[in-house]
Amino acid sequence: MKKNILVLCASILILGLMAFGFVNRSTSESNKINIPDNLNLASNQGPSQNMDFRYFADYIYDVGTRFGPIKKEDLNKVTSFADFMEDDDAKKIVTYKFVEVIVIENDKESNIRESGNSGELTSAQLKLLRTSDYSISLKIIADVTQKNYKTGELEESYWTPHLTIVPEKQAVYLKGKDVLMEFLRENSKESWVNVVEDKLQPAKLYFTVTKNGTIENVALDSSSNFPEVDQRMIELIKQTPGKWQPAENSKGEKVDQELVLSFGLMGC
Repeated sequence: MKKNILVLCASILILGLMAFGFVNRSTSESNKINIPDNLNLASNQGPSQNMDFRYFADYIYDVGTRFGPIKKEDLNKVTSFADFMEDDDAKKIVTYKFVEVIVIENDKESNIRESGNSGELTSAQLKLLRTSDYSISLKIIADVTQKNYKTGELEESYWTPHLTIVPEKQAVYLKGKDVLMEFLRENSKESWVNVVEDKLQPAKLYFTVTKNGTIENVALDSSSNFPEVDQRMIELIKQTPGKWQPAENSKGEKVDQELVLSFGLMGC
């Protein structure tokens, strides 16, 4: 009798161990993550086409004027270098060594310039300013001696305002600037796939909003160092949906205005 009991217990123990092993194996298999055989976990083919592009969207900065805007009408009222400055800064200046007005062409100082040795602009400088048309960019250099109000001492200094002449009423994208920037970001995603941040450069794209509200004269001024990105931005400016409201002069007449799209790295 005792022998039969021992055999029965042993049999029950064996069956229990087999059942536990089966349940444990089934549980482990049910917790496994199924990885498709064709999934490449260490791809060397670059970023996925479905990657999140919010990071690269930060590389489309602005649509506006090349430098700080100054209205043609306001430029015609200027008579001295101090008119280009804030009052507190102008009051620091004790003497002027020279003041030069320079026209900027293709992002470089041109030979179109007029010099003087006073804070009051010369007749030649005034003529240059007042005959410069819309979208012309200017650099005004002043070599001065100014007073440091903290120390009370005189010190040498340079002031170099950079300005772009704009119409009294600038061109406007009717759907709004935020909509325009979103359109550029969303539709340029694929062109940023192979961008390497360390090789990215500050880029600028010029275009003209004509007095008819059309986009013309689209041209790359400086490259991002990634031709695919440059070309896509050119295409998007040309294909921007919606309408532009043309710029107007002081008489209410519609005029052309050049604008700049800045992308790539932040630059001057």
